[in-house]
Amino acid sequence: MTWENKVVIVTGAGGGIGRSVAQRFASAGAAVVAVGRTHSKVQDVADEIANAGGRAVAMAADVSSEEDVTRVIGDTYRAFGRIDVMVNNAAVCPQVRLTDMSLTEWNGVITNNLTSVFLFCRGVIPYMLEQGGGAIVNVSSVHALATLDGYSAYSASKAGIVGLTRAIALDYAKNNIRVNAVLPGAVRTPMLESSVKNLDTPRDEIMKQWDQSQPIGRVGQPEEIASVVLFAASPENSFMTGTTLVADGGMTAEL
Repeated sequence: MTWENKVVIVTGAGGGIGRSVAQRFASAGAAVVAVGRTHSKVQDVADEIANAGGRAVAMAADVSSEEDVTRVIGDTYRAFGRIDVMVNNAAVCPQVRLTDMSLTEWNGVITNNLTSVFLFCRGVIPYMLEQGGGAIVNVSSVHALATLDGYSAYSASKAGIVGLTRAIALDYAKNNIRVNAVLPGAVRTPMLESSVKNLDTPRDEIMKQWDQSQPIGRVGQPEEIASVVLFAASPENSFMTGTTLVADGGMTAEL
């Protein structure tokens, strides 16, 4: 389908999955608002989209800040007159065991990963109601289903996204607003690579082990998750809301 005349906000768009999601929507014809903490990163993505013939605007924001979220949503509406799709993708992922984690660190993960989803959903839904509908895609993680040592805050935040997605979907199911969650597994992104940078084993060896440990034989690529996000948002997928789409190469299917 074409996304001409549609407007999409993507958080965490400066790299990894968010960058690929922004590029995919833009290549399909949508106007994309690329949101990220570092303006230069999202501006690079907006420039790449523009150079490829698409439409994109870069907006720097702290997604855990109510003031910043309100500004991004308001600026988007003033620039384009509508908001059709909201993709909540921004996240942080420190690896800290529970008893080593400060309350400040815990709150940082929860506000960046979960509260940001609440803020953006709460902010865009009134515009979607006014225009007769829309779609929200919240990027969670397989850590919502099964996790690893040192991921207590991250896992809690991602599981919270799944529960929040279901609740929002039910709140607005009769208003033509669909809300779904995408749960990526191991994907070759800066976040994944940074998670192994402090280990004694060389990075390339660790990444090779990651590939070999996946049932499908490799970690995923950001473009593959972007395809799932577009499917979740597509009006051709009009009967799906309040669900979770797991894209993990078989990781959570394996005992």
